[in-house]
Amino acid sequence: MFYIQRSNNAHTVVYDANFVNAKTFHHENPVNVYWIRYDETTHTQKLNAVEKALAYGVEVERNAKEKDSFDVKIVALKKRTLKVKINDSGKPIATMQINGIEGQLCKVFVQLENEDALKPTVKYIELFGKNLSTGEAIYEKFVP
Repeated sequence: MFYIQRSNNAHTVVYDANFVNAKTFHHENPVNVYWIRYDETTHTQKLNAVEKALAYGVEVERNAKEKDSFDVKIVALKKRTLKVKINDSGKPIATMQINGIEGQLCKVFVQLENEDALKPTVKYIELFGKNLSTGEAIYEKFVP
């Protein structure tokens, strides 16, 4: 559905839909989160417990208003709620407010400071998406 990249390396955190069949989300765990690691060989890797608890893990609740959709919060960005659902074309998407516009989230970029430190500081976050009404690209940059 979308991914997060950071300034300190090419590794990518991926947020995929988790289905029980072709068009039904797994109700207990509708979002599968994992790394794509670009080392000597490109491979996937599960998040570790610290990454889940402090940064890239998700908190999920069923959306009370829309059938088969879920409200999702990324642990490190709890002030923003995403809605995970199936779009009119039958594809899973994550939607949220991006610069005041309801949009499909496609990519997140995190610019870090003190990248070599044990716990780097986030300088800013960029959200890239598509306007749900027009399909046009939308963008937002903010300091968390």
